[in-house]
Amino acid sequence: MRNFNRLGLAALVLALAIPAWAGHSGEKCNHPTQECLDYMAANLKSSGWIGVELDIDEETGARVVKKVVPGSPAEAAGIQPGDILVSLNGTKLAKGNEEAIMQTKKDMKPGQTVTYVVSTNGLDKKVELVLAPMPADVMAAYIGQHMLEHANMQVAATPKK
Repeated sequence: MRNFNRLGLAALVLALAIPAWAGHSGEKCNHPTQECLDYMAANLKSSGWIGVELDIDEETGARVVKKVVPGSPAEAAGIQPGDILVSLNGTKLAKGNEEAIMQTKKDMKPGQTVTYVVSTNGLDKKVELVLAPMPADVMAAYIGQHMLEHANMQVAATPKK
């Protein structure tokens, strides 16, 4: 049985549309809390969004669509729960390819057309979609989750008296 890392509402942002600066490639955010918050908010406003929630297989890095947000670019492109996102603009979406993935998505903006290879029931197909601006509620949830993690890191790092 595969081990999956379940992503919450923040995954609606889609790991594939989150800029490299967000610190979710395994590194910790080292910015002061307010600076981190301001930076994230400014950058997420200009990031492209497709509108899916994912499960990521910890062994292979496969991105399995768990949920498609109604009215999202993913829904308009025909992406369905259970589909596997195989590649983005020719970059394979798999474990060990994180640096190339981050490079591919770093300049993605709303209005840009991107191409995914999506596997449905073992059959691969190309799907083009236009990235949308991130909805405010999704952005708030993502930033809130990150800020909670940020605060927990600061508490853990605070010396005890």
